[in-house]
Amino acid sequence: MDDLGPDAASESLRAAWNTFCDRLRDGADTILDGSRPAEGDDHAEGFRHLLRRLQSAIGSGVEGGDARYPELAWVHPSKNGQDNPDGLYQVAAVDLANTYRLAGNVGTVCYLGLTLMTFDFGRAPIEQLLTLDGSALPVDGNGDFEIHFGTGPAPDGATEGTWFELPPKRCKLLVRQFFDDWDSEVPAELRIDCVDAGPPASRMDARRIIHHLGTVAEQVAPMTAFWSDFGRGHLERGEVNSFDHLDPTRGPDLALGASPQQGYGQTWWQVSEGEALLYEVEVPECVYWGVQLGDVWYQSLDWVNRQSSLNGHQATISADGVFRAVISHRDPGIANWLDTTGATQGCITYRWNQADSNPVPTLELVPFNDLPARLDDRWSPVTPAERSEVLRLRRHGALRRFRR
Repeated sequence: MDDLGPDAASESLRAAWNTFCDRLRDGADTILDGSRPAEGDDHAEGFRHLLRRLQSAIGSGVEGGDARYPELAWVHPSKNGQDNPDGLYQVAAVDLANTYRLAGNVGTVCYLGLTLMTFDFGRAPIEQLLTLDGSALPVDGNGDFEIHFGTGPAPDGATEGTWFELPPKRCKLLVRQFFDDWDSEVPAELRIDCVDAGPPASRMDARRIIHHLGTVAEQVAPMTAFWSDFGRGHLERGEVNSFDHLDPTRGPDLALGASPQQGYGQTWWQVSEGEALLYEVEVPECVYWGVQLGDVWYQSLDWVNRQSSLNGHQATISADGVFRAVISHRDPGIANWLDTTGATQGCITYRWNQADSNPVPTLELVPFNDLPARLDDRWSPVTPAERSEVLRLRRHGALRRFRR
């Protein structure tokens, strides 16, 4: 394109920019579509979600999307696809026709997962090419490691467990870091380099920016519609305030990018101001577990300032091994309150990571005013002062993770 001369390049750039703006404008139709379950402030949250998608796509694609000089970029907040409130997600573009070196320190984070996957949302199922967790990495006594992957040949000195030969596909390296104790766990520090990358293209040319305008636009309104439709499917199938539709033997949906090391469960929740949803499940032996509330756009609720999620470290478990929680708008005065933050409906997601079983929780919708008669000491009562302290520490732990 650049050999067409400055006038032709300028017209191509103008056309690409206008198309990009038109596709962003289409986002309003997605958010205000009357067939979606959004109402009231859900629409404002929908427009915020579009902005979040735009921010994420620019950061990981335009600024960090060079497969020869990849960056393990992370975005805060990573609000997409019912993102995990305990997670730090990082992603880097790679072309496996090359060889890559991934090195660093695994830290002390509860779960570190590395997945190489194709990422053609809306065009083809995701193909997962390699998954490793921190325990499978060749670490030394300090937690440092180095591995290589690509089409080959293997680099000199590579040994078993340090070299992974893969097909020559363009894909992404997705890093999942899940924090159990937000206050003390140390994140993994990772570095990725393309071996023999050649000189960097430090300035953008017309061809590359036109490509980026197309790929960024694809990740805003279309991605928002995809996940909204995915979540809405629960509502349309009548999967509301119940997990009865789940098969505990069914594995994760790898074609949607789910971790093969994790069991998932999801349903639609609907709770009015005068209601509460009781959540109960016996917790299995596992590396990590968590439960969260999301909204109609299939994104997590505010988990920094509100207790809209809980994990194995934060939750209180009864002596009988059961996790009991209340989902409601008002504080029910128990430790395991899942705060709706003002939303009235959305998705609930739970995760069992490397668990010995995949138990399915029960849900029961009750009048909020009936809670005093339903909640005994197994539900772990807390005072308003204790709640305030928990929320203060929660906020500090969340912001610590993102260096904010």
